[in-house]
Amino acid sequence: MFAYSPDKFASLYATDLGQRIWSFLTTPENVARLETASELSKPAVEGIEEQLLAEFREEVLADRVKQMVGHMVRQILEQRDWVLDQSDVKVQSVPFSKAARYRRADWITFHAFRNTSDPRDVVLTDRRQNAALPEDARWCYYATFASPLKAAVAFGVRDIRQLRQHVHAHGYQRVRIERMLRRA
Repeated sequence: MFAYSPDKFASLYATDLGQRIWSFLTTPENVARLETASELSKPAVEGIEEQLLAEFREEVLADRVKQMVGHMVRQILEQRDWVLDQSDVKVQSVPFSKAARYRRADWITFHAFRNTSDPRDVVLTDRRQNAALPEDARWCYYATFASPLKAAVAFGVRDIRQLRQHVHAHGYQRVRIERMLRRA
């Protein structure tokens, strides 16, 4: 089902360990774990770290092995229509300290800022640094999202392409987040 091009990891991939790791990563349940972590905007390997350690123990602690795992994960996800979103994302775990995060090709990364005096007043933009925000309020960084589902549920965005066009034209889109539940 999946093809792997080992490139600079050819000698390691040719070993028994390399073959076992590839077989492990390409099982349907581990591919699902990689995709689930990615859908949650987490580095993909966070979805398999426990299973990887349980299966391979100390064998995966060598830097070269971890690098090969990352190389393999990238090729698996790219074959499932994921693209690299950011490399060298800090991970607080064992065995990884840095890993890559992936996103769907049609996802667009947005950043949300809250009005410090009215947390229901939110501005969405495509820039976290030096974003052109409305000057009538003080803004505090709130969240980053790329998933159209997160945009719809958390910020009421029904059309992500329309949001992108508005942000491109005006620098931001201001939205009001209404209360989900009413006080008793």
